[in-house]
Amino acid sequence: QLTARGTDTTYPSMDLWVDKTDFKSRKAEFYAVNGGLLKTTYYRRYKPVLGGIRPTEEVIIDGLDANLVTVMRQQDFAWRDVPETWLQRDFLPQFRGN
Repeated sequence: QLTARGTDTTYPSMDLWVDKTDFKSRKAEFYAVNGGLLKTTYYRRYKPVLGGIRPTEEVIIDGLDANLVTVMRQQDFAWRDVPETWLQRDFLPQFRGN
């Protein structure tokens, strides 16, 4: 169980399941301020990428309607320098990722 230190976070708390044998994240549940489940994510298809073993697929299930499912698949990983401004919440409206 993880709890945010500050109040200005997207998810104030989450439960994270980590495999004891290989320390890979397997599942995460993200919660709202009122404790309601917002979404569940399953991490799958681990592959060697950029010097580590990383999930290349995530299945995200909506916490309010389990029929709403998103599958994200990543490929063509590359190291990239990211400007510090991209990490600031105030910059999000201007963000135009490449």
